[in-house]
Amino acid sequence: MVSTRRHEGDWVHADRLLASLRRVVVFCGGFGTGKTEVAVNFALLLARDGRRVRLADLDIVNLYFRSREVRRYLRDMGIEVLVPEERLVNADMPVILPEVRGALEHPDGNLVLDLGGDPSGARVMASLAGLVPPEETATWLVVNSRRPESESADAVLRMLASIESASGLRITGLVVNSHLADETTPAIIEEGVRLAAAVHGAGGPGIIFVAMERRLAGEIDAGALGYPVIFLQREMLKPWETGGHPARADEH
Repeated sequence: MVSTRRHEGDWVHADRLLASLRRVVVFCGGFGTGKTEVAVNFALLLARDGRRVRLADLDIVNLYFRSREVRRYLRDMGIEVLVPEERLVNADMPVILPEVRGALEHPDGNLVLDLGGDPSGARVMASLAGLVPPEETATWLVVNSRRPESESADAVLRMLASIESASGLRITGLVVNSHLADETTPAIIEEGVRLAAAVHGAGGPGIIFVAMERRLAGEIDAGALGYPVIFLQREMLKPWETGGHPARADEH
């Protein structure tokens, strides 16, 4: 059973973001940005807010970090996970489910799409163009300042343009998820905010929210960043990082 109680500590100043949220949210971003982790956590946050949530995995690029890896856990949390049938779960091909098309076309709840991390992966979305009005879709680029593809504002703008060209979507906002795995510090988070602000200053979209691991909540004044903050619980573990995580419990 899904709890509709807002979990204290899940976010800071994000109520306005949730109140004005568009029906379809697309997460895209380069390899290593943590895009799928952010998409999964965002879907969980919406479910905890009492919403009907569907999460569709359209990532055909990344072999290790796919939202389908935790599909049973997400379903237990009340999220409808739209992935290919079992025999196609690990297929590296653009498998577009009828359920994804149906979720795009029918305005019932929120649909979160985890899109491929480079232009070739983003092309999957082009086949779905036109199924939902632009005013009902938010497309957010996840930015990690510690990745070579997004080490400068110019680099982020080039990535943004290539994904837009391949997907047929207009990126409407930036999600800051600057991290260096377990070595992430508050300084790295702040560095990411400065980078995204520079992208916006150079003509790119604005910052939608900042994501950071929950363990950093006591080390940084999230309210002082000036943007909504969502705290992440690591859900997308590598195959050797099971560690008793509930999402992996069904794999042993």
